[in-house]
Amino acid sequence: MAPQSTLDIQAARQRASFDPDVLHRVLLAGSKDPDMRKRVAQLISASPAFDKTSKAYLSRPKQIERGLKAARDLFQAVDEHDLDYIEYLEALVSLIDDPIGLNLHEIAFTPVIQAQGSDEQQAEWLPLCYNHAIIGCYLQTELGHGSNVQQLETTATYDTKKDEFVIHSPTISATKWWIGALGILSTHGVVQARLFIGGKDYGPHLFIVQLRSMKDHSLLPGIEAGEIGPKVHGAMSALDNGWARFNNVRIPRKQMLSRFAQVEPSNGGTYVKPPHSKLSYGGMIFIRSQMIGNLSWRLAKAVTISVRYLHMRRQFADPELKPGEEQHGVEKQVISYPAVYMRVIPQLVNTIVFMTAGKDMANLYHAMSAELAGGNTNLLAETHAVSSGLKTYVSSAVVEGCETVRRAMGGHGFLASTGVGRIYATELPSATYEGDNYILNLQVARAALKSFKAFVGSASSDPKDALKNLTASSAYLASLAPPPKLPLSAPTAVKDWQSLSLLQRLLDLRAALTVGRLASLLASGRKFGEMSWECVQVSEAVVEAFLAGRMVEAIGKGGLLTDGAGEREKAVLEKVVTFFLLHRVSHALPSLLEFGILAPSPPLSLSSSTPLKQDAPLEQLRLSLDSVARELLPELVGLTDAFGFSDWELDTTVGNHDGAAYERMLEKAKADEEQNIGSKAEQQRMYREYIRPILERGRKLTGGGGDAKL
Repeated sequence: MAPQSTLDIQAARQRASFDPDVLHRVLLAGSKDPDMRKRVAQLISASPAFDKTSKAYLSRPKQIERGLKAARDLFQAVDEHDLDYIEYLEALVSLIDDPIGLNLHEIAFTPVIQAQGSDEQQAEWLPLCYNHAIIGCYLQTELGHGSNVQQLETTATYDTKKDEFVIHSPTISATKWWIGALGILSTHGVVQARLFIGGKDYGPHLFIVQLRSMKDHSLLPGIEAGEIGPKVHGAMSALDNGWARFNNVRIPRKQMLSRFAQVEPSNGGTYVKPPHSKLSYGGMIFIRSQMIGNLSWRLAKAVTISVRYLHMRRQFADPELKPGEEQHGVEKQVISYPAVYMRVIPQLVNTIVFMTAGKDMANLYHAMSAELAGGNTNLLAETHAVSSGLKTYVSSAVVEGCETVRRAMGGHGFLASTGVGRIYATELPSATYEGDNYILNLQVARAALKSFKAFVGSASSDPKDALKNLTASSAYLASLAPPPKLPLSAPTAVKDWQSLSLLQRLLDLRAALTVGRLASLLASGRKFGEMSWECVQVSEAVVEAFLAGRMVEAIGKGGLLTDGAGEREKAVLEKVVTFFLLHRVSHALPSLLEFGILAPSPPLSLSSSTPLKQDAPLEQLRLSLDSVARELLPELVGLTDAFGFSDWELDTTVGNHDGAAYERMLEKAKADEEQNIGSKAEQQRMYREYIRPILERGRKLTGGGGDAKL
């Protein structure tokens, strides 16, 4: 007979009201080949080269070697199975759990040349990139500067006589640092450096620099480089993050990426400025745009493992049953406790919201890139604002979400073999790389202030024109035209709180008035630099309003979450979106009350015998949130199945499809004994050298007690 845990997961799977396979295709809508991911996963998992069983026990050098071996073996698989470029990227980015240096070549080196290189440069360099005749990295961050790109110290001085740039690290703090794939793998790099012509500083620009010999991989003259060392929690141990210093390294003028800005040799070096000063940040915007979708799938893995485990895990008898009614030996499923499911459901919902936002962000980036290719920079500011906001919000939420679902699993969640801790450790640095989240909050707030001031100024004279000029990232400002009559009339029934238009309006007003408060503080004499903490609240409010609008649109006719969905899939996705909005409105209650958007509840009676008024609007909001959570509860395993992960991809002892968690935990502990604590001979040596002396000392102190047990 199957163990209870297997029966529990099977029963949970049967309770889903929709078809997970159909929903899987909805989540992958827009993909030209929705079955490609599963197909490539099966191919990769079948290869012994990508075995996952022993990596937790490897030393740091062996972890680095494992990453390099994975890169080599991946190309062997590409050649053997004739994988195309998209299939190769799927295997690299989605299926090989540990980030390796090759990832940076694909997401940070090649795309920068694609976006910033001239036609001639692309013709020269991209075939080398695509065929991996060279392997590259992106050298931006320095010891002294990361997010503040304008103050990077590495210099690129134009030598008019030799028609070359001289790349130099003038200070210790100019040392390039944290550069993925630089430690050992890369042959070339795109270096972000300050351009100097005739002593004049033109700010950061991008340069292709060869780092290592193509004959023996030794560092070229004038270049010092190495690996920076292990990271927190042992994360990303297969990725060779490196450092580099340049001592007057010369490169040809043609190796400055020059699609937008150029240096011409005439008149001792003539600078041709780009159409927009921030165009050199295009590589960073691309990476941020990719992060949103990638992070959502990492959270999906953590949520899948946790949700499955919490369905098979049972603890304590049902407190609602009377003595004699409980079934002997069968305890209550942990997922059924509100203290558990109200932690897990928000993370599952976030996963689907972030997947949708990731597709939205990718569409916006590609639209911007297409316009930039034609010299149009209109979408640059919008893309920067959206990518900055989503990056800070999604990365913070994913990191917090991974830890939340791990804690919900109780003690077993702390075991490495369960897999959630590994995902958390890998994604933890996303809150700081490609722009520290607190710094990005300032950028989001600045963009929001600019939009707010433009809208208020325009709305006073021509409200229709003001509304017409709003973008997706500033659409929430439409809630101010006409000026709203506050407080709004709040529902007094549970179902009425589930109006998507109402919930969206509440989040829009909260965002608009939060930005308005910041504008008022500035008008009263406060300086922007003194209000970085207020900017965190502004950024969160603005991003949540943006997500609310996009999700309401996604669930509508022709939206990102309805393409290919049947009626049952649409119904469950509408519950997902409703829960997301309700949860965010509940979280925003302090601001909604502060700004008078909602009226506060009447004071509670101090008498313990006076019942709480359940029809009070805010109580109905809470009841509505709990109501939708209970409606989603039987759908949870089906929703995680819709992500489509194989057991090999999840790499967990407790979140496998069949639910046999305890069996796998014990099997793995037995199988890993020698890797974990050494061979029997080594265990005996440790006993003789360390344990026996302690016991012998103890027996002496107690007069030889314990001899009978020998």
